[in-house]
Amino acid sequence: MYSRTGNKQPGASRLWPVTALILIALAIGFVGRANGLENLVYDYFQRYQYKTASDQILLLTVDSRADAQQDIWKDSGFSNMTAMLKRYGARLIVATQPLNLPDVPSEGQIRALSELQEQVKRSAAANSDFGASRQLLVFTERYEQREALLNELRQSGNIVLTAYSNGFIDENRSATNCAMHAVNLRGASDGALNQVRRLHHLAAPSQSICDSSNSVGVGNFWPDSDGVVRSTNLILNANGVYLPSLALATAASVSGDNQDIIVASADSLTLREKITRTGTGFAILNRYYNGPDDLPAFDTLAARSILSGHADPVRIRDRIVLIGESADTVAGLPTPINDNMTPLEIVATNLSNILEEDYLLRPDWLPFMEAGLLAAILLAVLLWTPMMPTIGAALLGLVLGMLVISLEAWLLVTEGIWAQLATASVFTAAAVWTMHVWNMATVRQQRNHADHAPTVAPRKVVPRKISEESQLDLEFSVLRQQAATTETKEKMYEIAIMHGRAKEYARAEAVLTHLAKVDPEYKDVQKLLDKLTGAKKKKAAARKRTAAIPADRRRLGRYEIERVLGKGAMATVYLGRDPAINRKVAIKTVALKREFDEAAVEDARLQFRREAESAGRLNHPNIITIYDAGEDDDVSYLAMEYFEGRSLLDNTQSDNLLPARWVLELMARAAEALDYAHRRNVVHRDIKPANVMYHRATDALKLTDFGIARLTDSSRTKTGIILGTPSYMSPEQLSAADVTGQSDLYSLGITMYQLLTGAAPFRADSIPKLMDKIMNEQHRPACELRNDLPPCVDVILTKAMVKDPQERFQNGREMAMELRACAKSFKTQA
Repeated sequence: MYSRTGNKQPGASRLWPVTALILIALAIGFVGRANGLENLVYDYFQRYQYKTASDQILLLTVDSRADAQQDIWKDSGFSNMTAMLKRYGARLIVATQPLNLPDVPSEGQIRALSELQEQVKRSAAANSDFGASRQLLVFTERYEQREALLNELRQSGNIVLTAYSNGFIDENRSATNCAMHAVNLRGASDGALNQVRRLHHLAAPSQSICDSSNSVGVGNFWPDSDGVVRSTNLILNANGVYLPSLALATAASVSGDNQDIIVASADSLTLREKITRTGTGFAILNRYYNGPDDLPAFDTLAARSILSGHADPVRIRDRIVLIGESADTVAGLPTPINDNMTPLEIVATNLSNILEEDYLLRPDWLPFMEAGLLAAILLAVLLWTPMMPTIGAALLGLVLGMLVISLEAWLLVTEGIWAQLATASVFTAAAVWTMHVWNMATVRQQRNHADHAPTVAPRKVVPRKISEESQLDLEFSVLRQQAATTETKEKMYEIAIMHGRAKEYARAEAVLTHLAKVDPEYKDVQKLLDKLTGAKKKKAAARKRTAAIPADRRRLGRYEIERVLGKGAMATVYLGRDPAINRKVAIKTVALKREFDEAAVEDARLQFRREAESAGRLNHPNIITIYDAGEDDDVSYLAMEYFEGRSLLDNTQSDNLLPARWVLELMARAAEALDYAHRRNVVHRDIKPANVMYHRATDALKLTDFGIARLTDSSRTKTGIILGTPSYMSPEQLSAADVTGQSDLYSLGITMYQLLTGAAPFRADSIPKLMDKIMNEQHRPACELRNDLPPCVDVILTKAMVKDPQERFQNGREMAMELRACAKSFKTQA
């Protein structure tokens, strides 16, 4: 703001530094969290904390390769090991990985086989033996070994076993087998239980094993988005059976059972009247331990010393013995102090946290404290730094930053509270120096004003030229699919200005409307929108753009309209009801006359009917079913199955990725659905995360938008906005060649890549560059972006995204088989 003499008004002078510092705080906070700054600082302090692990715990490491003759994870091996540990006086015995127990025939089956053998001996072919004797011996041996294990579990009364989530259904190993070991939900509310991590499939011990063991707990750990294990879920929801984690079940078994674990409130548990505070979903942050003088944090003993009888009984007596594979035989998980920590060590860490009550938390009030500290720093910088010398400003920024980070270290190491203050520390130094530089510039400007007459010339804004070879509407189509960065917003703003200069007001309004949703305060977007449409007309126009049906209209054909479910550039989806059978339906509408020129609207109407008829023939559990198609005045509509899931577009961001093995299973289902459609000569043409719906509660996946993909493939609306984005298109689609089922599999490969890595395989800042990369360049291997992926993932992605359609998977069934085979190569399920 300027006065008539050209000088800045005092209010504006005071407002600029406040605004600048707030923007700096937001920028540092965004960059810091996006790049994991808080996690890096947290991990660093974890490596230097001073607390020691509980001396009640003894780790018994198993080397399955060396001890193959006495496999302790099988019936007889585990029975022998627990019997020996019991004689040594172990207080509690915990198996940190599931037992490898084969199916055992019942006593009745063995008796029937024995009778059959006797009948053979009495027959004329008494000398013939068709293998019944050998089979009977095998069955009998398995049955006796299982009975010996059950007897050992019952007699010992101090054995804790592991259930494990592996992502696959096994009715014989359902969590209901171990329902007697569930936690006590006496104080639980529905809201608290809804926050508990849910496991769709849990491989639990058999009913007889669960009945005989002292306790059963879940042995999984779930890494953060960067792959590091920092927390543990103490309670897991296995399809309605609320089981404790393995560490919590062990702590309860020290002098009781899982029924002693009581849910007291939304963020606390009680264990024999001792309160355990937790975070949301009954999760805690692990405190990891360092051993003295580079020694292990926990007392460790090799299993072979027990088997050979050379173990020192003093080391075992009255201790909690955790049995697990050694680092030489099992893949570890990254933790703040170790890039390859075995599951055995992580369970021991979590158990020690519970026993010693030295786990870490982020209380609900902490975000308010962090925001308050940031505001206090902002105020201090504004008050103290204006007239400080350069050295003083530098020292002040350094001292304040060190104080803030020291506060985080003290809270973390001493009080067990993770206050995320690394961002505030960086902001402190940046704010002090920024304020000092601004102050120096202001002083210099005031001195110049004393010597020269003030003159203010308007700043000429020269818009950046957009490549003439790129179409503006297609470039906007790509930009709106990308993250809302400063660069992408600037490009969209320029596109709107260029449309306005060309008097393409409808196109300009569409771009500005999208930009206003992304950032309502960006530049003068709201002012430009008001000029284009007027304050009152703007709302009416928005309703017309976002709804093909007027607000006062409650029926479409025979269907009753309830509310809007979603809207896109061309179609609007409503929740409706078929009154004839009282069935909920999703109704997708397209106002063809508004979207197509008069010369093309009749062709579009015929094509809409043909595509709806083709899609209506599809009846597959992983494809949204189309019930009906019709027209009402100028509106064409599809009535289809109502599905409550969300699109996988939410899971393409790096901070919200699904577990990798889970992604492979979902993509296998999608490939099978495409195979079904392709065998009926229906090609989707627009496979992307937004068209793959998933409902976590029911584990159901559906492909949507069959029926209008071809309609939108080569058409553009009256506003000139091209639907979709080239990012998921195959090379043959971009070159206008024939599109086949292999094109859908290519797009499915792009979708899988983005779900695994959080980024599209081909990215560019212009349409020509993006198309050139899709047509000619190879994608970066996914394993280079994530080190927890097996090589078979890149083999599948490479075959799905090869440029020549003939070299891709020949059908969706072949791709699904490869995906499921690859999923089995995962050693653990994250």
